[in-house]
Amino acid sequence: MPLTTKYTCTRCRREFDFDNIKYDENNKLICVECLEKQKKIERKERLKLEKAVEGEEIKFICASCRFKFSIKKGSPKTVKCPYCSRTKLMIVKKYKDENDLIKDSSDPRFDY
Repeated sequence: MPLTTKYTCTRCRREFDFDNIKYDENNKLICVECLEKQKKIERKERLKLEKAVEGEEIKFICASCRFKFSIKKGSPKTVKCPYCSRTKLMIVKKYKDENDLIKDSSDPRFDY
């Protein structure tokens, strides 16, 4: 009788075989589907950072410790939390109105 082990994704909480689960940059088990969503969101945020005007201040919130800080575009500082040194960050967005907020809340990064 073969021994089959299922692994639980830390993001979506579903169980997967060994072939469909990986470690993310924070050494947490995450399924391939959630990992692709996470990479897509990170690419999107990197593009927002690259599109910023030189010297413009970009505000961040650390997803791990919720520390709020800002870095100017073009600064030699590495983009990581100055409090806990983690790189899992969210860009703070100013919303135009409540409809913009509702639209952004359906973003997959808030699916847990």
